[in-house]
Amino acid sequence: MTQPPPRSEAVVGVTLRVQVHPGPSTTTFERDRIVRVGRGRTSDVRVGNQLVQGLLTVSKAHAELRWDGTRWSTLNVSDKPGLMQVYEPGYEEVPLEPGRPWVPVRHRWSYAMGRPDHRFYVVCRTDDHMGPAVMPGAHRRVTLEPGETDYVETDPTAGLEEIIALAFTLLELDVLLAYYSDFALLPRPPTLEPRSHEEAARRLGRSRDSTRKAIERVNEKIGRAEGAPAMATGRNVSAEIGRWLARTGTLDPDLVRAH
Repeated sequence: MTQPPPRSEAVVGVTLRVQVHPGPSTTTFERDRIVRVGRGRTSDVRVGNQLVQGLLTVSKAHAELRWDGTRWSTLNVSDKPGLMQVYEPGYEEVPLEPGRPWVPVRHRWSYAMGRPDHRFYVVCRTDDHMGPAVMPGAHRRVTLEPGETDYVETDPTAGLEEIIALAFTLLELDVLLAYYSDFALLPRPPTLEPRSHEEAARRLGRSRDSTRKAIERVNEKIGRAEGAPAMATGRNVSAEIGRWLARTGTLDPDLVRAH
C-alpha cells in the first residue's frame, strides 16, 4: 500500500516559500496560515533579532502575510514607522508604513526590514499568482516573424512560458540575461542598471560587436510588443527596458531555468 507523502512534502496547499536572505533554508506555508514575520520567538519567520549599534531595529511582530482569496497580502503590524520596504522585480522599492497593506503583482517579492543603513531581508515566492498580472495576454499582441508560432492561452494569468517561447530564442534569452539579469534579483541590488556592452560580451564569451548586434536583434522583437519601452531600439540598453522585462516575467529565474 502506497503511503501518502508527509504533510510538509504535499504539493496541494503548500503555496508560499519564505527565505531569510542570505540564509539557505526556506520555510513553506499553506494558504490557511497567517504567516508572522518579526524578531519575536513566536514568529513563523524570525528575522532581525541581532543588535544594530546596540539597538533592535525589527519589531517582535513586524509583518503578517495571509491569503486573501486571490493573492498573498502583506500587512505591516509594527508600530514603528520607516522600518519596512517592499519590492518586486520590475517595480520601485517602496516604504510600507505601520497599518498599511500591500499586495504583490506577481509571484516573487521581498521585504527589507530595519534601519536604512542596516536592512534585514526576507524573500518570498509563491506558485499561486505566477501569471502576468500587469500585461495579461501580451504574447498575443506581438507581431510574429515567419516561422514563429502563436500560443492560444485561455487563462490570462497562467504561466509565462508562452511569452518567452514566442518572443525569444534561448540564445536571445542569454543575451537579455547578460545585460539585465540584475533586474530579477531579490532582494533589490543597491544599484540597478543594465550592464555595459563590454561586460555583457564578457559574460557571453562573444566579441563586443557581436553582442551589440545581438541586442539590436532582441530590441527589434521587444519593440513589436504592445506597451514596450520606446528605448528598445537599435543597440540601446536602459533601466526602463530592464524593468519592463522583469514585469513581463521574461527574466524570472524559475522560468528561465525551465527553458
